[in-house]
Amino acid sequence: MKNLVFPSTTRRSAAIALGALAGIVGCAQPCPDTGQVCTVAGTGEPGANENEPRADRSPLYGPMDVVTWPGHDGAFFIGDWNNHKIRLVQDGLISTIVGTDFLGDGDPDFAERDAPGVLGTEVALNHPTQAEWNAVTGKLLLPSWHNHRIREWTPETGNSLVVCGNTGIDDGNGANSGFAGDGGPAADALMAFPSSIAVNPEDGSFWFVDQKNNHIRWVAADYSLIDSVAGTGVPGYSGDGGSPLQATFNFWDSEDLQPEPSGAIEYDGVNTLYIADSSNHVIRVIDLAADTIDTLPIPGVQTLPGGECDPNALCFPKDVELGPDGRLWIADAYNHVIRAWDLEAEVLETMVGTFEEANGEDGLDALDTALRRPHGIDFGDDGALLIADTYNYRIRRVTP
Repeated sequence: MKNLVFPSTTRRSAAIALGALAGIVGCAQPCPDTGQVCTVAGTGEPGANENEPRADRSPLYGPMDVVTWPGHDGAFFIGDWNNHKIRLVQDGLISTIVGTDFLGDGDPDFAERDAPGVLGTEVALNHPTQAEWNAVTGKLLLPSWHNHRIREWTPETGNSLVVCGNTGIDDGNGANSGFAGDGGPAADALMAFPSSIAVNPEDGSFWFVDQKNNHIRWVAADYSLIDSVAGTGVPGYSGDGGSPLQATFNFWDSEDLQPEPSGAIEYDGVNTLYIADSSNHVIRVIDLAADTIDTLPIPGVQTLPGGECDPNALCFPKDVELGPDGRLWIADAYNHVIRAWDLEAEVLETMVGTFEEANGEDGLDALDTALRRPHGIDFGDDGALLIADTYNYRIRRVTP
């Protein structure tokens, strides 16, 4: 897979490139040809209907992320943001695994704060965002964005348990937001709007974006320790070439009165963290061995001319994933496209989307399918691309 070449000379070339990635579970609405896009969850309209089991007939409301479940025949999780739920799609059927019909922070008795937790469907959430499967522990990690906590979901029991965040404040829902706890157990930490997680596949530890604090923090697999590895806490764009702890990020646009989940992190499994520094419109890269940070040399500088995105530069990138082809794939949200950056050749290619903000119909080739602010991407076991087409209220799949 590492040597695949994705030519950019024609629309069809992107379809062929995606076709080189092997298949995944079939679409609810068939897209038989290589490189075509179809809907695998959501209806295209915002809403909720727990009584509809078919994923392509059950509405979503602002899905912020899609996360594949390795080893489960194409199953995937959805961060259904404005429905305040984590959904599971398996064999074309959708169910809620964490969340209730009401916004909140846990179960009524706060039993979720003590092991082994409580059934996820008894746990109210407040805008869950991204998620990440921890293959070492066999649990799903859930940044609970507006709850300022990180939870884990155990598939064998269906239980949700708070694992990061001080739970001593009983009223929850923002009362425990802050920044504290570095050098101590994760249970004593304070954070503010955690938004993305990257797991170390060797030991199960993980990094996460502490969004409003403009920090990257690390947590031991047993939650015994939390510490900051990047960021000063002050918003900005500085520090390249130096220590990550002296760098500044802009995950939280101070001019946005109603900010969205922002910032994303990916680990290459060896030595490197890739970070979508969303409001700086760049991708930062941390060399963990050298303890240095830089910016990937992706062309273009985003100046938002006339308040609109310049398509010649990234515009509020919201997710990053290393693809089976070895490239770094980027959810270039406000350009309404998915792009791929060749880390060796230093070439950026648009893979899905038209740069038009619209609801592209199913069955079109990837470069003919319009998206609307896609926030999340992931790859299945067999390499097919899944897209959280956030404001089209769908999860899309590109046929390999």
